[in-house]
Amino acid sequence: MNGVEWLAQRIAAAANRDMDDSPEPPRFNPRPPGVIRDGSATQAVLQFMEQRKGCFFTRVQIVVATGRTERAVDWALLFLKAQQKVKAVEDINRNPRYLRYGIAKEGDA
Repeated sequence: MNGVEWLAQRIAAAANRDMDDSPEPPRFNPRPPGVIRDGSATQAVLQFMEQRKGCFFTRVQIVVATGRTERAVDWALLFLKAQQKVKAVEDINRNPRYLRYGIAKEGDA
């Protein structure tokens, strides 16, 4: 089989695949988006805050309590806020640009 025949077969196979109406089964994704994985910083932050419902904490307090890096806690808080599991309020004791974080109630956040 020369290169031209091989190319013709590949083009024909691709055209036949395009005409095939059968749906391709979805691929398995071991890390689907929006799922909190066991042992992650997000899970540690959420557990820490759920154990202390009604209390609000600064970012540094969460870092120290969970033993995770600042960046991991930052990403965890962003994700949990997007999922509406954590609520952020202004820290009036320091400056309004600083935030304190606590567990969000249903429909809150």
